[in-house]
Amino acid sequence: MAGGPLLPSSIYLGGASGNLSPTFYAPGGAAATITNQGSFEGIGVVGSLASVSNAILQFNMPEVLPSGVMKLRLLAMTNSTTGIAYWTTYDGATSASSSVQATSLSTEVAQSINFALLGVQDVLNENKQTLTTVATPNQILTVVISFATTTFTVTGTTVWQASIVWE
Repeated sequence: MAGGPLLPSSIYLGGASGNLSPTFYAPGGAAATITNQGSFEGIGVVGSLASVSNAILQFNMPEVLPSGVMKLRLLAMTNSTTGIAYWTTYDGATSASSSVQATSLSTEVAQSINFALLGVQDVLNENKQTLTTVATPNQILTVVISFATTTFTVTGTTVWQASIVWE
């Protein structure tokens, strides 16, 4: 049985030197039948990112885990029609009575979304990435999304929403 989405219980953006922030995406191009129905809350990443910026997320694993492969699901929106967003994901699980800081994190394969290929605004973009970590019930899953620098060429602000799903 697949499951999710599981949303983060904690999001830390304070170490990103102002490059990341909690924000809303307000649609600019697509017509809406209800004012601001396309607004989207998430992690804002500044355009033309100048330094590596980490979003640190913790997910409380449920009492019973769904069957299937655990994946990080990222949804992204921007009003920019040019540029590529790159990031690397790190993940690890911590049990109660253990140190989250001391948890070893696995490095996943770098990912990207090419907004220039899409060429349209206000489109919800999706990326699903299989995670190496095998979490158990009631653990804390830490996911670090490390947005790259020189390869992050999207000129406008992007807004990202993260969740965990099982497929």
